[in-house]
Amino acid sequence: MAQASREVERPQGGSTADYGLEPPAPKQLWKDSFGRAAIRGLQILIVAGTVALGIWLVVTLKLVTLPLLLALIIASAMHPIIRILRRARFNRVWAAITALLAIILALAAVISSVVMTVIYEWSDLAVQAQQGVDKLFTILEGWGIPLDNTHIQEYLHKATGYLQTHDASTSAVEGFTVVTELITGALLMVVMLFFFLLDGPRMWQFILSFVPARLTHRVDAAGHASVHVLGRYIRGTVIIAGFAAIVDLIAMLVMKVPLAFPLAAMIFLSAFIPIVGALVTGIAAALVALVAAGPAAAIVLVCVVVVVNQVEHHVLQPKVMGSALSLHGIVIISALAIGAHQGGVAGALLSVPLSAVIWASFKAFRSTRGMVPQESNAEPSSDAGAPEELEAE
Repeated sequence: MAQASREVERPQGGSTADYGLEPPAPKQLWKDSFGRAAIRGLQILIVAGTVALGIWLVVTLKLVTLPLLLALIIASAMHPIIRILRRARFNRVWAAITALLAIILALAAVISSVVMTVIYEWSDLAVQAQQGVDKLFTILEGWGIPLDNTHIQEYLHKATGYLQTHDASTSAVEGFTVVTELITGALLMVVMLFFFLLDGPRMWQFILSFVPARLTHRVDAAGHASVHVLGRYIRGTVIIAGFAAIVDLIAMLVMKVPLAFPLAAMIFLSAFIPIVGALVTGIAAALVALVAAGPAAAIVLVCVVVVVNQVEHHVLQPKVMGSALSLHGIVIISALAIGAHQGGVAGALLSVPLSAVIWASFKAFRSTRGMVPQESNAEPSSDAGAPEELEAE
């Protein structure tokens, strides 16, 4: 029987082409599932490394980066004021000076009336909160709820002692270092803020000059979205914080809760830390009310805090912020945790607005894909006429 197939012998020194086989092209190696997964993994590593490097730089150079970020945020919030002043025939320099003086006066008023109130009453607040926790445990045990609160009490006493000893009794060297850094950071922020108010649009045009022409309109849209989101976030947070502080203050004064003004000041400041801030200050206010006015007053105050919180989220926030904080709660909590871990209180304060900016910039950059860029106007002149302004909705 004839052999059906003949085995092909490979010639000496032959290649796969002698068998009718071609080796895979190098480019084909990256088009299968493993190649695509490798490329995607490399992209993720590059992005994660870039983000980690950025966080490391921000934390390492916080004496410069924190004033820079604060100046950017405040300048974005003041952008409508600059536009109003320019329409009122203020020239570029005087508009920036007027806005800067208004910001300094507002910050001085907040620091003197709100921050200093909390600092002066910090020890009393800690003691009242500790007594409130003790009374709460006593009430729960009286209701027949068994509580082994030995470890809880130990941690609470440690926390109370920490709060009481870190109000104004830090060492002289540490206090001098902190004061020096605060003064330096404040001066840097004021100088940076002035130049952002004065030449913000020109700085942005200078940055855009380094962007490839095919991406200029998309990056420009992302920048406009950042200014819009930052401005609405800060202005909206101030309005919401003021509303919550005033309503809670009235409720505490009616129920004759002691330390009502420092508690209201804490409520105002905590509004800049979404979700967590309102929860912590609400618990503190309820504990103080429990000690001073009894369980009924504490329950009423908790109800007031809950109602105010719901009004903020469902009525005020959509009106004054719009889509400026269109982030899921999980994203906000994660951003707060990362920011607090890396940068302490400053990191917690800046993490949410920066996350909102990143998300808004990404959406704006993606939504303008494939759009035909509009013809850009001429660069603003250096005279007293109105300069080219960033659009703010």
